[in-house]
Parts: sequence; structure tokens; C-alpha cells
Amino acid sequence: MTSEIQSYNFNGASLRTLTDGAGEPWFVAKDACDILGMSNPSMAVTALDKDEVAQIDPKDYLGSENRSNQAVNIVSEPGLYKLIMRSRKPEAKEFQRWVTHEVLPQIRKTGGYIPTSESDSDEDIMARAVL
Repeated sequence: MTSEIQSYNFNGASLRTLTDGAGEPWFVAKDACDILGMSNPSMAVTALDKDEVAQIDPKDYLGSENRSNQAVNIVSEPGLYKLIMRSRKPEAKEFQRWVTHEVLPQIRKTGGYIPTSESDSDEDIMARAVL
């Protein structure tokens, strides 16, 4: 895992990610569960396959963002998709739609995802793409 955390914003909620040695993203389970309206992230990840969930030491990766010494659950990309599709709560529907209608299609078409807003100019989007 890299110690650099990327954070994506979904309707004001943060979804923190880390990248493993193979370049694959891992998502902080608590962030995903908060967005999905799942109140118990530890219980939610028990339904995932063993290769879809891991634990990290918060001191090594999350710094001051986590005040606990307890291991933090992270989920792989397939694990995140399973959590999204399992949730039947109303809070999850918009997140499901964002992932399946915006994020995944853009990744498939362009090879990556660059969050944009209506106020972004083409130059702003290109500058983020270059970074």
C-alpha cells in the first residue's frame, strides 16, 4: 500500500482510497458504509470474500485522520461494488447511480475518472487530467 491517501467527494462525504503495490485501489470501508447508510462497517465487510477486504494500521496510513489504534478495514474495488449493490437503503441509490452511471463509464471510455462540476471549464478539466 502507498501511504498517500486520495479522497473523493460524493455529495459532501469523503471516500478515502489507498493504492496497493499493483496499483489497485482500496477504499476505507467506514467511508463507503457511511455513504451507503450502513451503520456497522465491521459487520458489512464480513459478507465479502477474503481477498476483497484487508486491514491496515491507521498510524501507517491514516495519520491524524484516525485517532484510534484499532486496525482499519479497507475493501478492494470488487468489494466496494459488492457493498454498493448489497445496500437497499435509500441513501445508497444515489451512490449506486453515481458509480454505475458516471464513474465506471468514464473509466471505461477514458481509462480514468476525473471528478468535474458544471462550473469547471475545459481548461480546468484538462489541467486535472494532466496531473
